[in-house]
Amino acid sequence: MAAAPPNYHFLERVLNSITDPLVIYDRNCRIVMGNQALLSTYKFEPGQSIGRYCYELFHGRSTVCEACHIREVFRTGETQVREKVIRLPDGRLRYFEIHAYPVKDAEGTVIHAIEHGRDISERKCLEDQVRASEERYQTIVETAREGIFIADGEARVTFANSRLAGMLGYPLEEIVGRSLLDLMDEGSKTAVKERLGRRRKEASDVYELSFRSRDGTYLVGLVSAAPLMVDDTFLGSVGIVTDITRMKQVESELRTAKEFSEKIINNITDNLIVVDPSTHRIVQANASFLDRVGHALEKVIGKTCHEIILGRKTPCWEDGIHCPVREAAAIGRLSQCDKVYPNAEGHERMLHIHAYPLIGSKGEVELVIRLERDVTEKRRMEEALAFRSKELQRTQHQLEMLFEVSRRVGGEISLHGLVHFLRDFAEGVFPDSDPMFLLLETAGERFLSYEECCPDVIDPLQELRQHPDRDRIVGELARSIRTVRDPRVVTSANGQDLHTLIRSITEPYPSWFGLPIIVRQECIGYFLLGSKTATSYSPEDLRFFQALFAQIAGHIRSLILYEAEIGRFHKEPGESVSRGEIIGQSKKVRDIYDLIDLVATSDATVLITGENGAGKELVAQAIHKQNFRRRGPFVVANCSVYSPSLLESELFGHEKGAFTGAIRRKKGRIERAQGGTLFLDEIGDISLATQVLLLRFLQDRRFERVGGEEMIEADVRVLAATNRDLRREVEEGRFRDDLYYRLNVFSINIPPLRERREDIPLLSRHFLAKFSGKEGKTIPKIAPDAMQALMDYHWPGNVRQLENALSYAVILCQGEEVTIRHLPSFLKESSGDPAGVSLGDMERRMILKALEESSWNKHETARRLQVSRSTLYSKIRRYGLEKEAGTG
Repeated sequence: MAAAPPNYHFLERVLNSITDPLVIYDRNCRIVMGNQALLSTYKFEPGQSIGRYCYELFHGRSTVCEACHIREVFRTGETQVREKVIRLPDGRLRYFEIHAYPVKDAEGTVIHAIEHGRDISERKCLEDQVRASEERYQTIVETAREGIFIADGEARVTFANSRLAGMLGYPLEEIVGRSLLDLMDEGSKTAVKERLGRRRKEASDVYELSFRSRDGTYLVGLVSAAPLMVDDTFLGSVGIVTDITRMKQVESELRTAKEFSEKIINNITDNLIVVDPSTHRIVQANASFLDRVGHALEKVIGKTCHEIILGRKTPCWEDGIHCPVREAAAIGRLSQCDKVYPNAEGHERMLHIHAYPLIGSKGEVELVIRLERDVTEKRRMEEALAFRSKELQRTQHQLEMLFEVSRRVGGEISLHGLVHFLRDFAEGVFPDSDPMFLLLETAGERFLSYEECCPDVIDPLQELRQHPDRDRIVGELARSIRTVRDPRVVTSANGQDLHTLIRSITEPYPSWFGLPIIVRQECIGYFLLGSKTATSYSPEDLRFFQALFAQIAGHIRSLILYEAEIGRFHKEPGESVSRGEIIGQSKKVRDIYDLIDLVATSDATVLITGENGAGKELVAQAIHKQNFRRRGPFVVANCSVYSPSLLESELFGHEKGAFTGAIRRKKGRIERAQGGTLFLDEIGDISLATQVLLLRFLQDRRFERVGGEEMIEADVRVLAATNRDLRREVEEGRFRDDLYYRLNVFSINIPPLRERREDIPLLSRHFLAKFSGKEGKTIPKIAPDAMQALMDYHWPGNVRQLENALSYAVILCQGEEVTIRHLPSFLKESSGDPAGVSLGDMERRMILKALEESSWNKHETARRLQVSRSTLYSKIRRYGLEKEAGTG
């Protein structure tokens, strides 16, 4: 227990007489005494605080506070004063001003410290209110658009806001303390001196003054001044200055314009009025306009144009009526329109209206001149002429559109692309409609695939697939279509004689039409378009589509024949030149075709390896298209373009709030590939952490979204691709061996293009046809020097680089043959020093290989090489090819 100071009871009575809390501490910060105010404030029992440490009692601490003012008193021997926010036992927060005094003995040593606290919460509240009031005042004054000043009785400025200083171009400190008279011209000085006398008599004034700015220019200000009185004593004036310089200029310019207009407008024979665009009030009108409206000048001036012209009380634009005056003022240039107005006799006349804005010196529109010219007779003649030429214009437009569509159609090199283009075009012409095609195969006994049809078409055709008499019905429909010779359009109004199946297809549509596609008196199919609304098709649109299909029917027939021939090649063993988008007939590529056919029938995970640009994604697409999942989505995830955290979100998705920026739930690519195929490109680039998550998914086909707790099942086939050696990555610890074995259930390696150079001519012709069609050009061949360069180059970028090179060449080529000068520079530079074998050597090897594979059957070899037999014989003689003894 701390020792009590001498005269304890007397001191206790003295301390208890003090109304503020007071405490006496010893050098160890223990409480020696506390007054009654302390006990009342902190709800202490008598004696409860004696001997307790201040930091323990008041702050609930076991050690001394870091910034302890009591310790400072003992250390410095000086009084400490601080303000603190203290939470009282009842939970209130109060401001206290704390004074801590030293108590010294005779030698000057501090033996006790007295702490005295005074509640200053009310004072703080008042200070905050005063501060807020001052800030509001400052905000009001400084944000005012007008200049504000206070001047003493001698017109010296004692206060000015920043706006006034800015108006006059002076720094604020150069305005305060200066006489207002120094800032005015002589006439304004006299006016101010006269009005100072009125102010002394407590009179307020509003008047105009001319102020001289710092740069020597003058500003016309509208001054509103009031006396500043305290106890009937005049202390000065409070004034507000509004800059009306521009308004005075406009008044002057308006007077000039009015004088000018009065001299000329009455000589104009067109109806003319001058309108103030800000108020739409008429400021001038000529005699021709007054005659049209039947009013005298004094009845028109000052009235709004919409009141005089239309008898309206509100502006035209409020009801959506075009106002040329308002438009001219808004755009700052001429506005024209034709409108029908009644004249003074009530007869409607067509008026051509010109609205001209009058631009001021600073670029603003001050007035608008509105001219009316009666064009009633002229318009009648123009309408008659337009009516006569309308059919010609419509025909010309349709011919131009027909030419453009025909050009686009001619550029399509696949039936699938052509059908899609025509569907999109028809949907653009007839929104909310379903275009559909029924196209016969070359034999005319069956129909081409209808997988791209809308559900309304698929439903009856799917039912037909299950019908036991399907072949007979399809045969009847095909024969009925082949017998069509009439190219006329069939509509919902006259299509009762169509085949039952076609009627079932069109039955769900309120309106529809059909066009037979006829080539050389032979119908090869129907184009049908069903509208989901009761649309009536215009004769012009129907004639256009009839002409369009008559124009492109031959191209459709050619594509059907071409794709049938390609399909025949696909079905013949050993002769495939493509698989999906993969093009090639070399031994290595044909081996890949076999692997694709083999793995496409299973659901196993496939690892596709090969260099960049070799076509790994094309192999994945080919597997997907031949698999039973082909109707499902094919989703690509490029693992090399995302950071590890982003890749996890891309693959597995995330929940809302899973991380910063996750403002909504997002499905991952695995979830979006449900029922289809997920292609993981560049799988070798994923982090080890993501590899663990992917391995877990591959094991049980279940995953969780990032930030989620729900386990989601996914029926997805996984195909992966990489340009890395994953076995080496496993050995060096950068790729998990268990994930590698999960992915490498079945592997396909894509050879680089330099290892299958015999495919370069076939690929080149394919890309040439592809890009020629896109560019709307006809480029049938590649010159020998260009093909030599293509064959000799080592193609580090593989097929993708070859594709880009041919795209570049087609853009540059303006003739019918790609030559070496059309190729990119890297090919022209390398053509003089070829990498690898020459074109002649490669051609010799290709011919020899084809001869050996066909057992030296010349007819079969020529067919495989797609050349004539005479050309083959010429090449055999040229290269001296002979059948070796003992070969088959």
